[in-house]
Amino acid sequence: MSLFTKAIHIARTEGLHTLIDKSKTYMSNEYSPRPTVSNGSTPLPFWYLKYLYNAWFNVKYGSGVDILNEDWDTLILLDACRFDDFEELNDISGDLSSRISKGVDSDEFIRRNFVGQDLSDTVYVTANPHVRLISNDTFYEVISEPISNWDSELQCVRPTQVTSSAIEAHRQYPNKRIIVHYMQPHDPPLGPTANELRKEFEIGGASPGKNSRRGERIMELVASGEIPEEEARRAYRETLEIVLDEVSSLLVQVDGKVVISADHGEMFGEQPYPVIGKLYEHYQNPRTKELCKVPWFVVDSQGSRRKVHSGNSTQVADGVDDDVLSDQLEALGYK
Repeated sequence: MSLFTKAIHIARTEGLHTLIDKSKTYMSNEYSPRPTVSNGSTPLPFWYLKYLYNAWFNVKYGSGVDILNEDWDTLILLDACRFDDFEELNDISGDLSSRISKGVDSDEFIRRNFVGQDLSDTVYVTANPHVRLISNDTFYEVISEPISNWDSELQCVRPTQVTSSAIEAHRQYPNKRIIVHYMQPHDPPLGPTANELRKEFEIGGASPGKNSRRGERIMELVASGEIPEEEARRAYRETLEIVLDEVSSLLVQVDGKVVISADHGEMFGEQPYPVIGKLYEHYQNPRTKELCKVPWFVVDSQGSRRKVHSGNSTQVADGVDDDVLSDQLEALGYK
């Protein structure tokens, strides 16, 4: 759907006032250097320093690994997974090292790793709505079925949905490389701490009450000081434990060389650079070690390597409506 067509649709279905508000948000995100989530303490002009910091980061750490040239049969991506939390919480057997990601958010990661590539030897199983950036002729197959199983109450795709699709993909495509993209530990969080926060703040799409805060996400409330950073971090770590349990279930069902990594990390109020203040979440943030240093975990031997063959798909990829993807992106903070 073109921007013009989408604007007409919003005006007709939601009214001119909503169209104006969404247009302002779109222009701000497209042309402003300010991250989507901030505490408002940094004046807008100072955010232009992030481009200087990005250049400095790339000189010091590099612009990022080409994950497609790395050696793996199955690549499992955990969305917004920090290296330090993965290192502490993971109990899967294997060898851990790190890589520098090309992206600070999923949009940038997908554009720089997948868009315009010939990946006819690879199947992509994903719960990430940024899949809309990828043309139909990029991968041999894109399996976006998990996105169709969006949990409207939690406003996320539960990791069990990704595991089911990934197991089926390995059965159906034994001679392909397979990328499996879970959305956790990206917010909204899951687990006991998340449940308590959801009751108190109605994060993640809980049923609205009289004083509903529906629409505010956990990291927005962290940036505003209403949820302590350490409490949000605890909820995040519990979410990571949940998705790692799902990954363990998947590993029992697959063979070949499996690597667990992430598209990017997450910020919880760290201040790695002068002037621009504390950083939260990830979208449109400057490049930092917390965001770009990701785990590269080679799982202990999963049997014989798969014999991978290229080839154009003869099947029509399952599509997801653009409006559905847009709604999910907004719920996840990509406004």
